Amino acid sequence: MKVLKRISSVIDLINDWIGRICSFAVIGVLAVIVIEVVMRRLLHSPQIWTQDSICMIFGCYIILVCAYGFQKKAFVAVDVLYARLKPLAQNILHLITYIIFLVPFAFVLVPESFGFFLKAFVTGEKGYSVWAPPTWPVKLCLFLGITLLALQGLSEMMKCVCNIADELQKKKQQTELEGGAEV
Repeated sequence: MKVLKRISSVIDLINDWIGRICSFAVIGVLAVIVIEVVMRRLLHSPQIWTQDSICMIFGCYIILVCAYGFQKKAFVAVDVLYARLKPLAQNILHLITYIIFLVPFAFVLVPESFGFFLKAFVTGEKGYSVWAPPTWPVKLCLFLGITLLALQGLSEMMKCVCNIADELQKKKQQTELEGGAEV
């Protein structure tokens, strides 16, 4: 279990740092929006690159901080039944749902997003606007973000396994204590 906990903590540390660093991309989006407003409203000179830049930076931001949000439990969860369960049942439920939903998602999207990026990079794919920026940086962020999300999912599953083992160990010790007290 120590190995699983160590691997999980390394994944958590990586996603924590990447999430914190990528969160500053919002400042980039804000800067481009301010530039566009100033250029269009004050100087009467709208720019062709700002709309694409805003979409690309914000898209990269969203996908690269997903693993961070998953790690910090920032996504919406319906806890009506879950909150009533004991910790062992909660961890088993989490593990089952990760296996049913997250694992297939990761197995499909990680390789697909890499192919998506690779095709854009090799062919020199450009955006459809007049500015026509290269699309591969955004598609690379898509691949990295989905990979980080899959790794965070692996970390969460490892935590569930460790928590299940700990709960079972507690139950075993409790049963032994109760059995010893009766003798």
